[in-house]
Amino acid sequence: MINELRQLSQAMEESNINGEIWHQKYKPIPNIRANAPCVRILIDDGKVIELSSVDQNKGSCLRKFGTNQGSYPCMNLAPLYRITDSEVKKKLSSLRPEDLDEDRIDRIRNWCTDSNWGSKFQGKYKVSMKNTTTELASLVPDFKSIQILIGQSNYFLDSAKLHQEMENVAFEMLSSKHEVSLALSVLFHYGNPDKNAVDDYGSISVAFDSPKLIMGMSVVSNKFTASFNACLLSAESTRLKKNDVPGIDASYIVDAFGIKFDPLEQPMPEVKLAGGFDVKLRTMFKEQHCQTRYRKIENASYPISPLMREKLQASLNWSGRKDKENIIWINTDRNEILFAYPVDLIHEDVSYTRMFKRAQKNENAVEKEIAFEEQAKRFITEIRSAKKPGADSNAEKIELFILRKIDKARTKVVYTRQTDPYELEKQSEAWTAGCRNLPTFTFGLPSIPFPLDMADILNCFWNQKGELITDKFKPVPKYHGIELLMDSQFPVTADLHCLVEKAMTISVFLRNRLATGNLNHHKRGKFKDMLALIGLMLYRKGIGKDEYMESLPYLYGQLLKVSDELHALYCKVVRDNELPTKLAGGSLYQAAAEAPIRTLNLLGQRMNPYILWAKNYRTKKITEKGKESWKAGWFISLYENIATELLTAWSTQTRFNDEEKALLFLGYLANFPKKEQTADGTEELNKTEEVTDHE
Repeated sequence: MINELRQLSQAMEESNINGEIWHQKYKPIPNIRANAPCVRILIDDGKVIELSSVDQNKGSCLRKFGTNQGSYPCMNLAPLYRITDSEVKKKLSSLRPEDLDEDRIDRIRNWCTDSNWGSKFQGKYKVSMKNTTTELASLVPDFKSIQILIGQSNYFLDSAKLHQEMENVAFEMLSSKHEVSLALSVLFHYGNPDKNAVDDYGSISVAFDSPKLIMGMSVVSNKFTASFNACLLSAESTRLKKNDVPGIDASYIVDAFGIKFDPLEQPMPEVKLAGGFDVKLRTMFKEQHCQTRYRKIENASYPISPLMREKLQASLNWSGRKDKENIIWINTDRNEILFAYPVDLIHEDVSYTRMFKRAQKNENAVEKEIAFEEQAKRFITEIRSAKKPGADSNAEKIELFILRKIDKARTKVVYTRQTDPYELEKQSEAWTAGCRNLPTFTFGLPSIPFPLDMADILNCFWNQKGELITDKFKPVPKYHGIELLMDSQFPVTADLHCLVEKAMTISVFLRNRLATGNLNHHKRGKFKDMLALIGLMLYRKGIGKDEYMESLPYLYGQLLKVSDELHALYCKVVRDNELPTKLAGGSLYQAAAEAPIRTLNLLGQRMNPYILWAKNYRTKKITEKGKESWKAGWFISLYENIATELLTAWSTQTRFNDEEKALLFLGYLANFPKKEQTADGTEELNKTEEVTDHE
């Protein structure tokens, strides 16, 4: 990640873009949600004046100074009391504001018996309210707002005093029926009776504030956060200068980018991305010896100077902002973000991510209808037109990298590439051509999937009824589609095998739907997308449509299909439209893939009675829709012609490989060759044209 951010920081410098730099210990608070509020505690001269919830938008600017053990002025407190009785939990959960009266409030007060501020919590409380405030008092003595707030919070160095004040205000809120849910979340933690109360105390995010600050600079404001950060950075800069002794270079080392600096043992900066997770620029821990490189660990293994740390942090802060979403970054998955930006960072409203992901449902309705191929063309046109006049060719370079959150502490670059408009155009055209490498189908050709749609298709697992088995198991990462798009030589053997396995499962279900003319299915789009990917995989293996439509497995699939159609026609006419769960061809589909020679003999035996019936029925001149007698003659003609072509293409192989199974699947679903009339009125087949099954 460091190398990618280094390139981004250089691009920002060249474009005169300044990113935000935050003090190492001044970190964002956890995301505010309905079930995880942030409580503003308004204090004044030893009294808690008010408890209120912080608005989610306003709270997005809040930060806390400190460590995981304690912080200030925002911190994590614990709810005041712990409840383990399941009946009491149910009563509290179902409590409505209109139900509150004096008797019920007294009952709630009687449940406040088991204090939740135990010894372990008291230790963290001391770190926050005493140790951290003492550090801040000496670190930023000139920042009046924090000094005033520290003076106010010093009234509560004894946790029992704050506990009592918060309890009083919480019950006042219940009595006035004001923010009842917040009051209850402050009062009670729903504990686990099987856990030790010392460890099971929960947490609630809080921000201390004071009326003495509100008129000037409330803690819950962008102004306070920015001013406090500026003071912290200034103090850090002063500290580093004091440690810089002129004329003495012996203690200095050079970082990975050639910058001299005094050795330091500080963790790398952490950045909160609008994409939904926090990123530590690099995480190494000396106790994990497997992370040792060249007999060095932590900062010594890859030294980064404070100046470079600031640049890396600023570049990630700038690129990961909310207003850059769908411009230079998009979420590819829950814990995965794709960054795409031009090397010269042109100030244009060009989305560098638009060709990788389908427009979301909540976006502009017009944008939702734009197909991949059109989206790619627009993108290429925009970035070429946005190029600065006289700029060299390097100005068109585009950087791509994908960050994935591995676990709570680690984030990894899982993909990185430098590209340009020419390569993007070439690869998008190849992607489109591959997805169009298909015969025609009754239900029409599938749309071109976007690269980030590919993983969703590969991660669909069906049963034989056309139902999704699970949507929890996702072995293929979202960025895999980017890998395939950008590298036409990327191996596709595993992907094709995955698609063929799905095809073997779902083929008979789809074919039965087609035979009955019932194409409606809530997952129909997923099935069609699978066909597009099969076409792409075959294209990547050098198997084109013009070639494979004359091949043995494709023709075999067509033979199974015409067998199904003839059997279905027989059932509609003779059995009053009662179709079996598997038609003649479909019942042998699996066997055909594994033992094509033996299965062909069996198919001939099964089809004999239907062929004899069809030869008689074709003379009836019946025109009733769905039971037309001319279809019987057409199916017989198709059967005979395909069988003849099979004989020409026949080989001695005993089973099909994955490529051939894919062709069997396509042939099984594809339209038949188009029927044409000759001058004497007889029918003949044109192999190069196709027609739908049902008229």
